[in-house]
Amino acid sequence: MKKITMTALLAACFMLVFGALPAFAVPTSITVRARANDAKFIGTAVGGLEVTVKDFYSGRILASGTISGGTGDTDLLMKRPIARGEAIAAAGAAGFTATLNIKEPRKLLVELDGPMSAGGNIHKESKTVWLVPGENMTGDGIIFNLYGLIVAPYIPVPHEFHTLGDKIKVAAHISPMCGCPIMPGFLWNASDYTVKALVIKGGKKIAELPMTYAGRVGDFVADFIPKATGTYQFIITAADKQNNQGVAIRAAVVSDR
Repeated sequence: MKKITMTALLAACFMLVFGALPAFAVPTSITVRARANDAKFIGTAVGGLEVTVKDFYSGRILASGTISGGTGDTDLLMKRPIARGEAIAAAGAAGFTATLNIKEPRKLLVELDGPMSAGGNIHKESKTVWLVPGENMTGDGIIFNLYGLIVAPYIPVPHEFHTLGDKIKVAAHISPMCGCPIMPGFLWNASDYTVKALVIKGGKKIAELPMTYAGRVGDFVADFIPKATGTYQFIITAADKQNNQGVAIRAAVVSDR
């Protein structure tokens, strides 16, 4: 009987384990999406999100691009139960798809930054996944669930000056990460949001102003009458009942003339 050498044995094991792998690189696609917690897909309306797909082990960038597109089907996402296995990314829902030429399984690190118009509420997120040759991860793809709210103050404007006794208006536009509309009686009901402006002077909180719905989609306002000259900082906070929160900061200077 012919003696089996160690080299032959190792070669046989190698073929058994890796023989099923494709001999040539196979184009294999991965789709990346982001969805606002308790809301819809995040895309072009809020500046999109930047995606980077890396080799997990080496850190080498394999693909990059922008999540763009619409917020998806409102009825499907927000109004009816979703069955197990049912696709939720309808045609036009925001996403980014990359096609990689791979001939063996690749462990990927998928990084996401955005939404780009969220200011201080921009996310940086990452997920780790395997991608197997010929097994596309498309359709719904890989979905990031982003907590938080976009808080975009527009009054006071930067470097705004007031005279002692003036009424200072504080106003901000609030939305889920998808930019979806907040208004009374709607899916994102204005009454479900707690919006405040913390007034800071000299490093101390001197007032807390409840901000109320201003009659325009997503807008919340409050008024403040300063009792002393100096610089006032307004820390605007917003929170809903689904663990979403957001923060923005503005300031105004008050003089005696």
